[in-house]
Amino acid sequence: MKTHFVKTSNLTRLEDGVQMLSERGAREAAWMLVTGRPGEGKTTTLYNWGSRNGAVYLTMQQGMTPGKMVSAMAEKVGVAITRNTETALGARLAQEQTAVILDEAQFALAENGACLERLRGITDKSGTPVVLVAMERDVWKFGQREQIGSRIFNWVEFKPSSLEDVATACRQLAEVQIAPDLVERIHADTHGRMRGVLNAISRIEMAAKGLGIADVHASHVRRIQLVQDYRAGHDAKAGKP
Repeated sequence: MKTHFVKTSNLTRLEDGVQMLSERGAREAAWMLVTGRPGEGKTTTLYNWGSRNGAVYLTMQQGMTPGKMVSAMAEKVGVAITRNTETALGARLAQEQTAVILDEAQFALAENGACLERLRGITDKSGTPVVLVAMERDVWKFGQREQIGSRIFNWVEFKPSSLEDVATACRQLAEVQIAPDLVERIHADTHGRMRGVLNAISRIEMAAKGLGIADVHASHVRRIQLVQDYRAGHDAKAGKP
């Protein structure tokens, strides 16, 4: 399978959300929340967008302190770690209008949101965008912190991939031709979850190699499971419907 970024409707949602930030009223309200199911492509899409736009991309981890977060950000933009790191970091972000992306942002809520409070102290001065990537179940937690919630200007929710998104992924990534009827099956079997789509393409390629074909239709792989749903298997073993 080929390895390059596939532009989907979720990328369009993200770019539209970022554009909205430029139309905000309050300078400090430059924060945006991004949510979506696991496997929806949030990390891949944000990393691609961030790379193209020179953003600081940081994955938060459990137990990360404000100091470690600031040091990690400074290292990414080439700011020396000194007593004045925060000031220099804020100046660099302001000078280059560098956006900050915090993946797994729910971990930044620990210790009364200490990391987020430190971050807002930096970005309020630079006026640069902050993108918080988290699970939908954690959205209310950001709203509980008034100083943070009031700075979140908009919320972008990643949706399941459309049939056209799946067709685009098959066309751009597969080493074989995947027929429209099989694209429809992939879309249905994966429920539009992009991680599942990629795994399905890989299994189809393996099946095609075994069959010695380059043009694969749904009938060729009708007996092959394209997506492994471990939750369904666990439920079955537990006797759940």
